[in-house]
This record gives sequence, C-alpha cells and structure tokens, in this order.
Amino acid sequence: MHVFHLRYRNTQGTLMRILTAVVRRTIDLAYVQAEPSEHAHKVTLLVDVNARQVGQLCRDWRAIVDVLDVRPGVPIKEFWDHEHVGLPRPPESVGAIEAGRTATAQAFGKTIRRYPHGS
Repeated sequence: MHVFHLRYRNTQGTLMRILTAVVRRTIDLAYVQAEPSEHAHKVTLLVDVNARQVGQLCRDWRAIVDVLDVRPGVPIKEFWDHEHVGLPRPPESVGAIEAGRTATAQAFGKTIRRYPHGS
C-alpha cells in the first residue's frame, strides 16, 4: 500500500481525472480524502501498487494540467497501519459491523465473501 498526496486546482473534472488514472489500471482505492487546502485542494489516496505503478501514476497525474503537486509517500503494510502517515483513524463502528456480519453468517451457516471495495 502506498499513500499519495496531490494538490490540485479545483476546476471541473480534475478530481475525476485523478481518480480515473487509478481506476483505469484496475487498482483498488483503499482510502480517498479530498479537502480544500489554502488556495487549492488536496486529495490523499491509499492504493495497493508496485514500484512500476507508482511511477506510472505519478507520470499520469503530473500530466493533468490542474494538478499542482504530486507526492508519493512511504509504503505501508496494512490499511490500519496508518498513524505514521497522517491518515485519520477509522470509526469504531467498522469493527462492530464486521463482527455482526460474521455472527449472522455463522448463525445461518453461510460463508462470507469479502470484496476489495466493501460492497
């Protein structure tokens, strides 16, 4: 997993072009947060990529006219290992929801299929 921090001008379609660069490579987006930052906007992405894909994504993002800055962060092992890279903690209810799903599935004797996007 790699963390990327991008600053961009909030013009029509810029955030979608940033996200499309990831999705078109069929890379899972584990975390996305976009917010205003001074005179621009910033987006933080957590994606599971290899070194080659890091280079490809950075090149694609820098080619977008309204992207001002691209900063790849340090790789992290797990999504929940996020404190040292500045990502917020997930809500406590996430663990409770997973426990409830597991208990319900066990009660009915079913297996749980896990999808990368949580759907």
